[in-house]
Amino acid sequence: MNPVRVALIGTGGIAGAHLDAYSKVNEAEVVAVCDIIPEKAEVTAKNWNVKNWFIDYRKVLELPEVEAVDICTPHAVHAPIAVDALKAGKHVLVEKPMASNLKDATKMVKTAKEMGKVLFCGIISRWSPNIQQIKSFIESGALGEIYFAEFVSTRRRGIPGWGSTFIRKETAGGGVILDLGVYLVDTLLYFLNFAKPLTCSATVSDFIGKQHEAVVQGGWWWNPNEFEVEDFGSALLRFENGATAVIKVCWAAHIDTLGNSFLLGTRGGLKLTHTFEWFFDYAGYMAQANLPQTETNNNGFVQEVQFFVEAIRNGAPLPVKPEEALMVQAVLEAIYRSANLQKEVVVKVPEV
Repeated sequence: MNPVRVALIGTGGIAGAHLDAYSKVNEAEVVAVCDIIPEKAEVTAKNWNVKNWFIDYRKVLELPEVEAVDICTPHAVHAPIAVDALKAGKHVLVEKPMASNLKDATKMVKTAKEMGKVLFCGIISRWSPNIQQIKSFIESGALGEIYFAEFVSTRRRGIPGWGSTFIRKETAGGGVILDLGVYLVDTLLYFLNFAKPLTCSATVSDFIGKQHEAVVQGGWWWNPNEFEVEDFGSALLRFENGATAVIKVCWAAHIDTLGNSFLLGTRGGLKLTHTFEWFFDYAGYMAQANLPQTETNNNGFVQEVQFFVEAIRNGAPLPVKPEEALMVQAVLEAIYRSANLQKEVVVKVPEV
């Protein structure tokens, strides 16, 4: 069987990891690359031995040999490219988050259904061996019913300033909530079996990102004059099944950690530190044990490409269904809406 022929759109940042993955999967072949900056498109094509390069993605979609597109552009243009590609009869792999807003993400999912094409949002944490290990542990019943969870991601000074696309609203749509919060929200929903989220009370801030004195040795570089998004966010979520959860995430803060991620269940708790710590009762005593972690030396991007190819060629189920990515987007949107209105809001999950 011939390999799935893919065009990669957007050659900056994460594109290198995707191209490397394609080079290791025999069942896929990158036949074109595209970037609005001609020099980047040409150099990428040369470096990865890709025959065709373009500066207009619409030209890519006209190529009959292209079966699928892989979108590695800034968040704000994920949706228009994906929708055009799907309407052109192409399958779509899109980097996380699915889009920069819920309206666009909903349009993507609806279009994929209408066209009968694969739409795969690459939330790479989902198939991490550690995440899969915890999911299996939850499903064993060891924790009972999860009634509270806290998920945390901390960077003391890790604002991505590469080319400013991550820190300007026009290109990114949002800051750390869209960049790192997407992983936390997806993992939370996955562990809760995608229980329906009801309400969200959240806050976001940009205090550190705008400070010139915060660009220090040992941290990442960015331009505070261009910083337009949030560098910190927190949210309290309530679910239809009675569970509640807290999300805390930052690109930059004057602290080494915002705390540990953990799960509380009716039969046990699990602290998600470098060593998973299981807390439970046994024979009349409070007990705890360390769980040996699964090896994590796999290449998640290679797996991502393999999932994509299998879904296209054989109809294999995706590890992240479009409807799941859409629910994640709904929660992210609710975080921004709550923070903007400064009150608790209803999480609106579209039906598609």
